[in-house]
Amino acid sequence: MKPEISIITIGVDDLERAFAFYRTLFDISDEQIGAGEDHVAFFFDDKFSFVLFPREQIAQTAGKPESLDGTPGFVLSHRAESPEAVDDILERVLVAGGAVITPGTQSEWGYSAYFEDSEGNVWELMAQPTAN
Repeated sequence: MKPEISIITIGVDDLERAFAFYRTLFDISDEQIGAGEDHVAFFFDDKFSFVLFPREQIAQTAGKPESLDGTPGFVLSHRAESPEAVDDILERVLVAGGAVITPGTQSEWGYSAYFEDSEGNVWELMAQPTAN
């Protein structure tokens, strides 16, 4: 895996407050902002996004109770070339001493998986959906 951080997702306690802060700080156009019920994404270019996500949902994504020490406050995301590349990286994670949190899964957003490094930091691996 040649690391390329595509998305940084940080955990927030108050999504509206965090959105207001980063919207003012980043000073980007409305066209560069996407929001859903549970997140806000700032799209800086084709290769990098910054996402606000509720902290308790990050804990759930990481498979940990919110109250557990070491629950991550952020997720690093790497865009892989293909679903096969995601699976290959997961194999390397295990060999290197990390842990797979969720195996590769296909969704409407593409193919993704989550893993934890040897220190408990959470990474998301993703591959865009392939055109049929």
